[in-house]
Amino acid sequence: MRRLVTLLAAIAGLAAPGGAHAEDSGDWRPLIGALASKGAVEATFTERRFFSIRREPAVLRGVLRISPVRGLSLQYTYPEASVLIVDARGLIQRDKDGRERSMAPGARESGAMAALLSVMRFDAAALAPLFDIRAETQGGEWTLSFTPRNPGGGPAFGAITVRGRGTEVAHIEIRRSASLRIEIDVGEARSGVVFTTSELRDYFRRTPAP
Repeated sequence: MRRLVTLLAAIAGLAAPGGAHAEDSGDWRPLIGALASKGAVEATFTERRFFSIRREPAVLRGVLRISPVRGLSLQYTYPEASVLIVDARGLIQRDKDGRERSMAPGARESGAMAALLSVMRFDAAALAPLFDIRAETQGGEWTLSFTPRNPGGGPAFGAITVRGRGTEVAHIEIRRSASLRIEIDVGEARSGVVFTTSELRDYFRRTPAP
């Protein structure tokens, strides 16, 4: 977990993509509001981690789950089984045997994932103080760019770009440079999901906040 969190904590400085026909919407809130209204989401994903010391990215696959109440869960199924849980109480890495390692939300290394949680929830109230937000649309496709207001202070996290179409997220990119970034392609997704008791136990914190 520490290698992933360290990578995320170092990420900063992504410029928003543009184009000759892209339109700056000015007000990003209607789009974020529509995305937030989808409720709980479950989707397959493919993650690529790019490091300067490797010629090819590390590729991971799994299932992501987003709960407006319980937080973000990344269930990795390839190449090794594990679960990464991000919520208001911090981070949990759970291995295939159920053993857990935790990190409190005040830890500097947890800032990147805490920021990603706010983005994945499309929580406007949490995002506005942290990021300069830009929305661009082109036809039915859109891009949301989140640039930290104060990247040098407070919890370390970097800029995040989310792309999609309609109310579906297709791609998430977190970048510091061409050689240090994470890309997540979101596959088949279901919104308005009601997680079962076993799913809540297996993929989220087992003792949720009261």
